[in-house]
Amino acid sequence: MVKGKTKSGIKFQINEKIKDDARVLYMLVQIRKDDVPAEDKGKTVFDLLTLIFGSDGIMPFMNAVAEKHDGVCSTEAMMLELNEILDSINAKNS
Repeated sequence: MVKGKTKSGIKFQINEKIKDDARVLYMLVQIRKDDVPAEDKGKTVFDLLTLIFGSDGIMPFMNAVAEKHDGVCSTEAMMLELNEILDSINAKNS
């Protein structure tokens, strides 16, 4: 398990083996593709969050994002925090 804290102060603990999970790579590619409809990207983001944090960990993560970003968990703020967490285990480069 990797424990850390994002620049904004969100504490996290995730299994670093997640970086080797092909599902993470697949989901990241789908999220970044231009030809994927927005609603499909949204579902993929939440599938990714479930894979990383578990279904019980999604809302605590989003609440933490909201707490650090003026009370709102915007998609942009959530993705910035998630990308920082993934960067910490080099998952985006696997």
